[in-house]
Amino acid sequence: MTGKTVTHEEILESFNRTVADAAAYLCCVDEKLTDGHQSAHGVLAQMVYWHEQYVHILKAIIAGQPPELQAGTFDVLNMIGRQKYAREALPMLAHQLTTLHHEFDALLRTVTDWSLNFPVKQDSGYCSIAERIRLIDAHIFNRVALLKRAEAGHAKIKTHITEE
Repeated sequence: MTGKTVTHEEILESFNRTVADAAAYLCCVDEKLTDGHQSAHGVLAQMVYWHEQYVHILKAIIAGQPPELQAGTFDVLNMIGRQKYAREALPMLAHQLTTLHHEFDALLRTVTDWSLNFPVKQDSGYCSIAERIRLIDAHIFNRVALLKRAEAGHAKIKTHITEE
């Protein structure tokens, strides 16, 4: 490791790029595509749900108020997100994600102390805003990468079958 400190701007640039790429990919992919665990629709629904949560939480942090945090395991909360948006089409969900992300980004840019705790649910341990954004960025990137790998695998299988 070089010990180089990553700036808030660099964290945001990566995060913004990841979310933009996710929205662009997920808006047009087959919603039934699965990575073996989640469908593309489910993944995008969860992203929208969590971005809603992040905006509400950050607004409370900025206001100096304790955020209203959801209780439950990530599996249960993700299920709530999938159910909430089960009837929404992928393009609409991608638009909602983009809109929420712009709001989240604007809020993040008003925060001067990125060492503040950014919990995401009731039993969250301490996690600074800077670290939380990096974790969210990595999670979104990885979820999309899994779907892209699954899609590439399906394309290879379809190509192989077609050639026979």
